[in-house]
Amino acid sequence: MAQKSNILINTYEQGPDKEQAVHKLSNSLAGELPTRNHDTEDLLKQHYQNIHHIEDCEKDTKTTWAKQIVIPIAYAPCVTPLDQLNQISLSDLKVETHHRGSFITATTITLPYNFSSTVTIIQEVSTVTAVLVLGFQDDTISPLPQNSTVAIKEPYVQLNENSDYVIRVDHPSDIAVLRGDDPAVSMIMQFVAEKKDIKPVEWRSEGDRAFLEGKYSSAIECYTQAIDASLPLEETIFTQDAYRKRAFANLLAHRYQAAKVDSLSACSGTALDAKAYFTAGRACYSLRSYSESKSYLEKSLELEPTDIKARKELNRILIRLDEQENGNYDFAQMIREQESKIWLDHADFTANVEVGMTEKSGRGLFTTKDIAAGEILMSEKAFCLPDKYTGDGPSDTVLFNLNNNSRTPKAAQPALFRKLVQELYHNPQLCKDFFDLDGGEYVRNGKEGDIIDGVPIVDAFLVECIRLKNCFSAPRLSRNLLKRDCPEVETHLTTATWLRASYTNHSCVPNCGRAFIGDMMIVRALHALPKGTEITHQYIAPDASTLFRRKGFPTNWGFECACRLCSGERESPDTIHTKRTDLAKKIKKEALKMAPTSKIPIANIRTVERMMRKLEDLHERSVYANLPRLTLVHPSIWLMEVYRFSKNYTKMVRYAIEVLKNFGFGDNIVDIDNNNFSMKWEGGIVNTEAFNSLVIAAEGYDMLGKSVLAEGCRAAAKRMFLVLAGSEVGIERFLPA
Repeated sequence: MAQKSNILINTYEQGPDKEQAVHKLSNSLAGELPTRNHDTEDLLKQHYQNIHHIEDCEKDTKTTWAKQIVIPIAYAPCVTPLDQLNQISLSDLKVETHHRGSFITATTITLPYNFSSTVTIIQEVSTVTAVLVLGFQDDTISPLPQNSTVAIKEPYVQLNENSDYVIRVDHPSDIAVLRGDDPAVSMIMQFVAEKKDIKPVEWRSEGDRAFLEGKYSSAIECYTQAIDASLPLEETIFTQDAYRKRAFANLLAHRYQAAKVDSLSACSGTALDAKAYFTAGRACYSLRSYSESKSYLEKSLELEPTDIKARKELNRILIRLDEQENGNYDFAQMIREQESKIWLDHADFTANVEVGMTEKSGRGLFTTKDIAAGEILMSEKAFCLPDKYTGDGPSDTVLFNLNNNSRTPKAAQPALFRKLVQELYHNPQLCKDFFDLDGGEYVRNGKEGDIIDGVPIVDAFLVECIRLKNCFSAPRLSRNLLKRDCPEVETHLTTATWLRASYTNHSCVPNCGRAFIGDMMIVRALHALPKGTEITHQYIAPDASTLFRRKGFPTNWGFECACRLCSGERESPDTIHTKRTDLAKKIKKEALKMAPTSKIPIANIRTVERMMRKLEDLHERSVYANLPRLTLVHPSIWLMEVYRFSKNYTKMVRYAIEVLKNFGFGDNIVDIDNNNFSMKWEGGIVNTEAFNSLVIAAEGYDMLGKSVLAEGCRAAAKRMFLVLAGSEVGIERFLPA
């Protein structure tokens, strides 16, 4: 029995209904000073009560507690450097105001807690206190240790039912934190606040200390001060050493572009350059600039030919270059890797596609050469993928977006949102490509990704708009979904973003198919594609009801589907569409009375068959001669399974072929007289159900002694498997000879 899921809240989490009500009240008081009923002691008491409440709930193993993340009404991030803003006091803050052109500083006086948001109490020198709420922070770290100094740019004040008001920060670039648990903080504070003269060697020593304690951001700051304070005579030795150390600190802090620049700045024309080139090569590898990485590793090996680590790195780069340039992947190794980790070490292969303009759908992806059926169009590593694979059970996180009144119950989607914000903030080099994606009608400021005060401008609300339009649901291994009795855990999905794949437009009858192995997406052609062909895939599996699809695509993605199926079905009157949908529901209701794997009276089977023939008659030949008939698919599958269970192989094969016909693979798939099996791939929909129908048809033809037709089915199934699984690895388990 599934555990009950309760919403866990604390006094700073109001929920979507209260959030909307409080926002309405805030707007009515916009520009006014908030009434402060709570003093510091009250705030501290409430804060630690929340901590204890959350701890108690986490100890309750009988209940699944769901976090509720509320995305408030959107507002723009600050794009002004701190030194161009005017400092104000906490006592100057006004309700529902973003205080443009201003900033505040304060100190955190409590331990924070991370739940749906990160919450702490801040106090300025005047002893005025306030609640600080950081939205959408990383759950795995504590970004605001006690006694940290914070500078908040253009602070946004929001009413709160229990604390009168909170200062809310939704954009990570709007706050700077000098961590209170950092070994170099005291020195930095002395330098900034007390104007103390600190020698370069002291800065370097403190940087070494911070580095050893894993405080890489602090180490980088100390090494920077050491470099800036060094004298010209020291530059040839001291400064280059500081550059080398800062390069490695940047590398471990995942600041790869900075690590590369520092490594090259450390070069002096001596043997020590081998380490600098090695670090530059590793940084470029992490930036996925494999050719550049290769050049630096080769330079490192020229200086130190016996360096085993450098040789190993170079060999790894050569494998990535072969993947990137030729699309040569060891899929068996890739599948083995995903068993222990989902973030795989492989290069993208995108040489067969390019971004271009379509006639009506904006940008799209087009083939750069003639592509054969089954050939790889592209293989791409996820830009961002959370390790959250879930089914349809209770979720541990619910995301509410007040900007579109949406509710997202799948845990992977809020996890992806938060991870995207953090990835972009910590890796500025990623911002350009991500923010180039479609964000709908969201109004941009034009400075997304610009570096201000040393960090990129990350608009969290724009990130969510882009996520909504450019994310994919993905299993850990697509091959598993082809199992007839697939364990539920293997069907669980996460949600992730792939940049190049995001430019692919939708079609209900696409010309390519995608498969997933860990965080790698493999896209293959379903049939031959001439150079310059726009590639299309399904955003979601098309619903059988064209009227439902007609409403769904504008609502979810902002477009009307004009694929050959949707365009063709517009030739049929809505009244006929409604009749087909209603009859399909009646057939489903009748079939659900009896599982196809049970002994079913022949009279009940005949009833379903008669209803199916009526449904067939409702499909006009003039409209559906060359189109899939999706309302007929599931009745065909049910009858195929019923006759398979009863070992009526003739009927089993008949309905297996009906499934393929209804998916659009042509009316003349089997030529009994000439013992020939052929499918019209250009009009068909390739999916798990079609694959299983081919497997069952092959099984039936074998039992009927028609080996040539059985081999034809198997050949078609192999072609589908390649697309649906991404490779042929393991096909023998799904399609025995």
